[in-house]
Amino acid sequence: MNHITDVLIAGAGIAGIATAYYLTKQHGITNITVVDAHAPLSQTTAKSGENYRNWWPFPPLAAFTNRSIDLLETLAAATNNRFQMQRRGYLYVSAQPDVEAFVGQIRQSYGWAADQIRTHHGYANSSYDPQLTDGYLGRPNGIDLLTDRRLIRRWFPHLSEEITVAVHVRRAGALTVQLLGGYLWEETKTAGAQLVRGDVVAVQQDGEGITGVTVRTPGGEERIQSRVLVNAAGPFLPHVARLVGVDLPVHSVFQQKIAMPDPLGVLPRNAPFTIYLDDQQVAWHDEERAFWQSDPEYAWLLQPFPGGLHIRPEGSGDSTWIKLGWAINQQAEDPIWSPPGSPEFPELLIRGAARFMPGLARYAGRLPQSLTHYGGYYTKTRENLPLIGPMGAPGAYMVGALSGYGTMAGCAAGELGAAWVAGGTLPDYAEVLSLARYESLEGQTLIAQLAETGEL
Repeated sequence: MNHITDVLIAGAGIAGIATAYYLTKQHGITNITVVDAHAPLSQTTAKSGENYRNWWPFPPLAAFTNRSIDLLETLAAATNNRFQMQRRGYLYVSAQPDVEAFVGQIRQSYGWAADQIRTHHGYANSSYDPQLTDGYLGRPNGIDLLTDRRLIRRWFPHLSEEITVAVHVRRAGALTVQLLGGYLWEETKTAGAQLVRGDVVAVQQDGEGITGVTVRTPGGEERIQSRVLVNAAGPFLPHVARLVGVDLPVHSVFQQKIAMPDPLGVLPRNAPFTIYLDDQQVAWHDEERAFWQSDPEYAWLLQPFPGGLHIRPEGSGDSTWIKLGWAINQQAEDPIWSPPGSPEFPELLIRGAARFMPGLARYAGRLPQSLTHYGGYYTKTRENLPLIGPMGAPGAYMVGALSGYGTMAGCAAGELGAAWVAGGTLPDYAEVLSLARYESLEGQTLIAQLAETGEL
């Protein structure tokens, strides 16, 4: 079967679906075909940590995520918070002994937002209130810097007494991305969009640009005519780009997570998304360490690991589940549909988390059998900024490289991608989030600076 569509989107993750949604809602384009070999929202999107924040050291990225949160809050209000958006914040914690140096670094990195930084040095008369309820409106913006151990323990007694400083990002929290994406897709389908199950295997072009694609479906190859192709293929972004003769500066890194019940109630159900900033070597028992040392296959478990281990409550109501992750892998690889995780990772993760949340040590060596171990790809540029906009061939666009922030940025990414396709008004951050940043000296300088900062 062959058919004609105004816009063909390769990829039915949150990026592709949000692009289709905003093409429909903001630009009146409804003849849209989304192509994916699998069910919508079932690969990288399904492996998301499902968190959001607006606090970044790079102002255009802050503006981009602020816009996305604006859109999320609008959707939450319109749907009676169908996708369970809450705003308990991000809590970055550290056992840094030189607290003043830490605070100085924060102020230097976020000098452009100095008026949004509130520092709480004392305990007895502190005005700090974390507001750890489920609401998402009427909360403060900016951050609260907590530099008194007693104040940290007062509000977060489950944390280690070694924690010396905490940074509470306030316009931040969590949501359920499957419910969000499901709503966006329902609305888009109702407007006229359709899904074709298959892989884009070829792209046709003439002297003016894209003319259509060939899709390999379970029933055979199908030719879809379209003058517009949007590449929203997640970790397969470079593959689709190469079909139009474009090499994108992106790579994919596999990162793992676990979800597990917490029957001991170690993590309070109203805790914010908590991130441990410090590097560490996991404290294995002597016999475990000896075993890992005896086999080169396991030697990686003894290496120093970077900061960034994170944890939050999962689910609502009487749920006891928690979700943990640690982006320790730095090895780029070609993506596959269902990558296997490291069997040792869950135990490594719980031991690392016990470093700043000691109660979790009671699960070490006795993880719940119902634990879920999964992972997904961080598809990223070297400087870890998205690529949204023209893809280097007439009629070809992209919405991707949303490494680690696809859930929070999905709506703004889709809106921006739709604006590029429809010739709409572009926001100030559009150029720096596109391939245009590689074409200027200013962009090259920026890339070099951001590439040294690690995971965002």
